[in-house]
Amino acid sequence: MTSDATRNPNLDRRSPSIAAQGAERWRMNLGRDEVRFPRDASWWTGRSPADPGCPGRRPDGTVTSLSTPNLATCTRAEVQAYFENTWVLTEILFAGLAAEEAFFRPPYHNLRHPFIFYYTHPPALYVNKLRVAGLVERPLNVFFEQLFETGVDEMSWDDLSKNEMEWPSISECRAYRRQVFELVSGVIAGHPGLAAGHPPIGPASPLWALFMCFEHERIHLETSSVLIRELPLELVRRPAEFPRLHPTARIVGADDAPGWKDPEAGRDYPPNPLVEVPAGKASIGKETSFPSYGWDNEYGSRTPDVPPFAATRHLITNGEFHEFVAAGGYREDRWWSEEGRRWKGFRNVKWPTFWVPCGPQGSHQYLLRTTFELVEMPWDWPVACNWHEAKAYCAWRTEKEGRRAPLRLLTEAEHIRLRAAAGLARRI
Repeated sequence: MTSDATRNPNLDRRSPSIAAQGAERWRMNLGRDEVRFPRDASWWTGRSPADPGCPGRRPDGTVTSLSTPNLATCTRAEVQAYFENTWVLTEILFAGLAAEEAFFRPPYHNLRHPFIFYYTHPPALYVNKLRVAGLVERPLNVFFEQLFETGVDEMSWDDLSKNEMEWPSISECRAYRRQVFELVSGVIAGHPGLAAGHPPIGPASPLWALFMCFEHERIHLETSSVLIRELPLELVRRPAEFPRLHPTARIVGADDAPGWKDPEAGRDYPPNPLVEVPAGKASIGKETSFPSYGWDNEYGSRTPDVPPFAATRHLITNGEFHEFVAAGGYREDRWWSEEGRRWKGFRNVKWPTFWVPCGPQGSHQYLLRTTFELVEMPWDWPVACNWHEAKAYCAWRTEKEGRRAPLRLLTEAEHIRLRAAAGLARRI
């Protein structure tokens, strides 16, 4: 059975109004809060980005990330600033949800929860993990700290778990966030392990859990921004505090008819030759004494010998990947692994997720969905695709160029050799 729908109907450029898409059970959550864009001062439960002293605030009013703290030398003020910066980045991102529906509409693939979960999950984890570490004595809200403790299993792309439960309201979750911000700020202000001249903070320190919570929240900045990119455009807006698109990006309105010309290599995207990288050793792993937070799979060490190899000068661009799409790369099963074929068929995939068709079927004319906008396709930007699509592209290009040795994705060791060849070193 086949369908002409894209794998994500939310990204159809002229899809039916979201207000007319049925009476799904999750809609029971609507009608409790008024959500306005832009947000007023009541939205911010920690430091407001309008405050000139907001950590990470830039002269244009946008906010960017601070560098990770050095756990051997960090001051109490630096840790509080990193926490406030982490917290406000989350609230800026969620300020881009311009309607109540955006908080409760499940992702089209059902592999993640709706945004109300990710708005409240990081603060619940702060409380739970700081309790386990002995930094907090008691729960703030037992119900919230159970409901928002654990996400879904995203390891299977065909997991069709449902998200049709009744959730707490946005205002209830915002009040909880405010409580957690004060709780964590109190831990930072009072713990003796952050006093002047403190010893390096490592896995044996209770404060290790605090830095784990910071980095966990920052992981969700990435996952939530991708989920926002999957929502219908009418549910999202770019907050004033969020960094701007690159000046070369040309935003397209819902009724605009963008001019179109087929992309041309060398004009719309650069040549991308393979560059030889000499053989050498790669140092993989992290010492336990390295003064930054780390997840358990980062530690240990090995130094494999990396044979000479070649890698493209740039990341693969949208223009290069368009050649694969236009050549029928998604129709030809022979380029795809067995699992890739099953995924492709299950999702009815015909092009990368965030490409939005804007011409007749078969014309291979596309726009690009960014987090908050639709833009004319930037052919020289790196393509955003998944592992299945990247492997298929490599197989197609291997045959197209008549190569004896198949093209493939780089290994971790090869990535490290590239960095060494470019003179890039790890630093804190």
